[in-house]
Amino acid sequence: MALLLSVVSPGLGQIYNGQLKKGIFYLVGFLLAFIIFSFLLFKFYGTIFYLIIMFGFFIFILIDALLGAIKLKAIALKSYNKWYIYLMIFLLSGVIIRPFLTWTIRNNVVRAYKIPSSGMEPSLLVGDYLVADMTIYKGEKPKRGDIIVFEFPKDPSKEFIKRVIGQEGEKVEIVDNKLYIDDKLVDAPWGHYSQKSSWTPDLMERFGPVVVPKDSLFVLGDNWDNSQDSRFWGFLNIKKVKGKVLYLYWAKNKKRIGMEIK
Repeated sequence: MALLLSVVSPGLGQIYNGQLKKGIFYLVGFLLAFIIFSFLLFKFYGTIFYLIIMFGFFIFILIDALLGAIKLKAIALKSYNKWYIYLMIFLLSGVIIRPFLTWTIRNNVVRAYKIPSSGMEPSLLVGDYLVADMTIYKGEKPKRGDIIVFEFPKDPSKEFIKRVIGQEGEKVEIVDNKLYIDDKLVDAPWGHYSQKSSWTPDLMERFGPVVVPKDSLFVLGDNWDNSQDSRFWGFLNIKKVKGKVLYLYWAKNKKRIGMEIK
């Protein structure tokens, strides 16, 4: 029972064994570790280290609860050894606090995404799983070349991933599949163009010129001949930008796992 209760909520098994202080210490410690070590997730190997720490801590708590129960010949019931106390701790920790912390980390620290379409090929492939930094643009503005996550202007329920091309006040123009910013040719090694798409006729042969408005961005998918981007739905308000793509944590091609996205 001590083991099962610890699986439900780390520390609850110790409380069941009559070790109230230890149980609370493990319960609070596990939640604090969940928060503190989440900042390791900004790097791929940091993520591996994070998983090892959290899994190791969890297993340690389970074993400690099990060994503590084995040593007891009988449980001397305390005032807190009540089923409704266990239920209250589980609801507080597992149903309220942990989901809230998970939501906070996903929206304010790092967040995982899966690529569903080919619009960012060859940088990001269909089926790639990636991690995005949700803190970076709280202190700075997106720069040209950044791959960003943003709220799709035409449907706020969707999030898109594209690359920043034009910034506030810049003139963007495409001529013969070449990118010009303020009438100067820009080297865009990430841009990929292979053939005309039936639904993007001539947009990479000739687009613009357009001037990016205040507090806005012009974004393109790296797959220039097959991407729904600023050429179709217009400029992106900078307030809709949520994060910057960091690295792949899983991919069909195992050699790409851990690759930083630039």
